[in-house]
Amino acid sequence: MHLREKLMMTLRGAPEVMVKISNRASGPQGMSVVRRHLKYISRDGCVELEDQDECLIAGKQALDALIEQWHVGGWGIPQESKRRETLNVLLSMPPGTDRQAVWAAARAFAHETFGDGRPYVFAKHDDEAHPHVHMSVHTRGPDGRRLNPRKRDLHQWREAFAQQLRARGVDANATPKMARGQTRRLSKQAAIWGTLQETPIRSPVIDDRTRHNLWKAHIETLSAWHQIARTLANSNAPKDRAMAIGVVEFVRQMPICSLGPTNRPQVPGSLPWPPQSTERGRSPAVPDLQLDRSRLPSLDVER
Repeated sequence: MHLREKLMMTLRGAPEVMVKISNRASGPQGMSVVRRHLKYISRDGCVELEDQDECLIAGKQALDALIEQWHVGGWGIPQESKRRETLNVLLSMPPGTDRQAVWAAARAFAHETFGDGRPYVFAKHDDEAHPHVHMSVHTRGPDGRRLNPRKRDLHQWREAFAQQLRARGVDANATPKMARGQTRRLSKQAAIWGTLQETPIRSPVIDDRTRHNLWKAHIETLSAWHQIARTLANSNAPKDRAMAIGVVEFVRQMPICSLGPTNRPQVPGSLPWPPQSTERGRSPAVPDLQLDRSRLPSLDVER
């Protein structure tokens, strides 16, 4: 996607995709854990599973056969293991998103991301307002190497899922939280279930030290937005200058800006953001942050 298109999607608040790995790399990992997860996502055989070959697994008998196949087939999954044998991946979109498009995008995403011959299954859940898909993916591929996704990989997965959704006419974005000035850090389960069940999640109380650390962590991202606004504001194109104002307003409304040094929306350097008004036909004034131009920060921060 062109950078300008991505910027416009972010400024207008396009729905953000969610891609989560819900099982930890440590702790019990053997077939007993995998069996429990497969029974959960299939509602003990009541919800169809679809595998890597687009074959459907429906009913308790078919589910038991799949579990046995995963246990003894291929590389196999031992009853007990100290390594993560499967990845439990959750794909989700906000309420109101076309469910059929989400299912189709999830299928295409799985084929694109995990279609190297490794076994996987996914289940489509429609019992929540948020359309979402649960996946179980073998960490071992045909060559025996294991998947061990990092933050950058997860961001790429979010981008890939969003692209599949857009290809099906769904407005979807995959912007890192840092680029949106998000400040809340929730436990994985709280984030997942609070989102899926539309449960109000209380914002944690932030002490002065945490406030300072959050602000410091966002300085480079805010500076990057500032540089984008300056570049657009200095353009001769009216559309660019209008977008500069949009960037300023977007940054002003970021949650992180409420944690600035004076508890008011600000940018690094304690300068006001944004200017209150601009004269017609003139570029909006953008405060000078005296950036180190030899190392301009990037907006593509890992999530």
